[in-house]
Amino acid sequence: MVATTGHLTLKDIAELAQVSRPAVSNWRKRYSDFPAPLDTSAQSKPLFEAADVVRWLKAKELLSEDAEKNLQLTSLWAAANLLRNEIAIDDIPLIMLTLLAIDKDPVFKPSAEFDALSSRISTVKLEEVQQAISRLHLADHGEAAQLVVDRFLGIGSRGDRSQYGTASSLSNATIIAAASSTHENAETVLDPACGIAGTLLGIGRHFPEAQLLGAEINPSTASLARLLTYLTGNEATIEKANSLMSDQFPDVRADIVVCEPPLAVRFHKSDLEQMQRNNPEYPLRGLGSEELFILYAAQHLTEKGRAYLITSMRPTYHGGFKEHRQRLIAQGQIEAVVELPRGVLSATRIPAALWVLRAEGAEETLLIDASNQSPDSVPSRIGKWLNAARSHETTDVTYKAVTLADVVTNDGSLSPSIYLTEPIALDDAAIAFDTALHSLNTTTKDLSHMRTPRITASTVPTATSSTMLADLIKDGHFERINGRYRANKELQSGDVHLARPNRSASPAFVDEFNATDLLHPGDILMPRIGELPAWVHEEDGKKWVASDALIVLRPASDEYDPYFIAACLNAPTNISTQGMIAKRHQLARLAIPELNREQRSFIAETHRSLNNARTAARQLEHEAEQASDAFLNLVFAGK
Repeated sequence: MVATTGHLTLKDIAELAQVSRPAVSNWRKRYSDFPAPLDTSAQSKPLFEAADVVRWLKAKELLSEDAEKNLQLTSLWAAANLLRNEIAIDDIPLIMLTLLAIDKDPVFKPSAEFDALSSRISTVKLEEVQQAISRLHLADHGEAAQLVVDRFLGIGSRGDRSQYGTASSLSNATIIAAASSTHENAETVLDPACGIAGTLLGIGRHFPEAQLLGAEINPSTASLARLLTYLTGNEATIEKANSLMSDQFPDVRADIVVCEPPLAVRFHKSDLEQMQRNNPEYPLRGLGSEELFILYAAQHLTEKGRAYLITSMRPTYHGGFKEHRQRLIAQGQIEAVVELPRGVLSATRIPAALWVLRAEGAEETLLIDASNQSPDSVPSRIGKWLNAARSHETTDVTYKAVTLADVVTNDGSLSPSIYLTEPIALDDAAIAFDTALHSLNTTTKDLSHMRTPRITASTVPTATSSTMLADLIKDGHFERINGRYRANKELQSGDVHLARPNRSASPAFVDEFNATDLLHPGDILMPRIGELPAWVHEEDGKKWVASDALIVLRPASDEYDPYFIAACLNAPTNISTQGMIAKRHQLARLAIPELNREQRSFIAETHRSLNNARTAARQLEHEAEQASDAFLNLVFAGK
């Protein structure tokens, strides 16, 4: 087997054993001989000696048949993890890719950025990582390099370069798919904000004869792009430059321009003045990075070239860019704008737009609304949407061809959803109003029959002392369990529901779970953040697990009614109003009044009755709002 040197995270162990991460946590609880974490690692992010973990998994027969391949990959992570306490996580790829390049070719000359970064790492540690890589006997250094980049800069890594085209980036895949499906050939490909060159190299795989040109403002990121290019066996010119301030390719006209500009970057007045001097043909005042890169791309196209950019929705409606949008349409340069769903951009959940530009000749602009589609499906379908719209054929998203006159009439906007929103038919509006009003009437009647508790202040038991919730846990009345799950955003349904702090949110589901984490009737669920109310989980015939934003208090005795505890957790005395946002006190400071069992039962029942009234009132408010909207929709449907 491959010799394993280095450290493993819980995620690494799960991938090696081909199990879920919660399963690994369960092993740590169940098996007393599971390897202990390193003393130097944080408790919240433990690291383990790789060799110890591998030996333990083999002894327990928990390694799969293809473990050899997995082990080599895991060994790569283990080597990289040796650097976690030396440098920032998002700097690890630059060190690792340089060492991979030296392993591939011992005479490879490292960059100045590597020299500066490696000076912060002990010589012994650097040699240990280099030796660990050498022992892997890698056959494909390019694949290893891409895996390292995806691991440390991909989705969820929070690296400051993660938005620049890793293999796990949907925006990167979308641009590549759009460009490759609508071009027969390309001699020159340009990316003026190339990041780690993921998009540029991805386009290059579809056009192997094309000259690849890129520019990147960050020196370390530009160095990483060159390393990735070298290790994957590609050729590309990567310049360290700010394309907007100092264009390294002023005379280049490319068959394909691709770009994912940094979002909403504003520029200093002096910088805009310099850009204006470089581009005196039209005003640039008030424009941000996204708008400026759109203009840059439009200027660098061959006669039959196309540009593909992904931006936020801002450039489609921003008032300061209005004249430029209309000018580009008048010049036949905006071929299409596709409104993309939330989740396509790696670093944010804001909606995005794909711009398709031409040098000239776009007689109409195609507006395509894909905002309601699954984000993961976009790369495989974007080419089909564009080609269908170009041919005026039916496809599974709505689109519309607009002229300059249409855009001027709509205040210069190019947001597809504005043009493609269908007016409500009069008959549909009438049915919706009748339904909403009937529902409101039913809720009103139900509320009128509700009875509030028949009590007075003199009958309410009051406490002269209290105990802390932490003491009740310590005394064995409750077990504290930290929620650990997050929603699988691609699941629209499932067997296991996710309990979240906002109980009014749309249903969420998980695919992998540990049976020991399922909620029990009577469990108390308490949000970690803010003042959202705690509640008691009740049997509903479904399986539930708690999100990582919840703390679960599981009764371990029958001394305390869960509804009494939940009522106390929601009491104003347990809510801190210090600071900008109200929030619940820390668990150690949550007070529980000292009352006898009968008094606690009285409080639980009364609070439950009042809570039901509050829920009914919220339902009434919701029904009234729905009826009001339906009423006004009916008024306007007659136009």
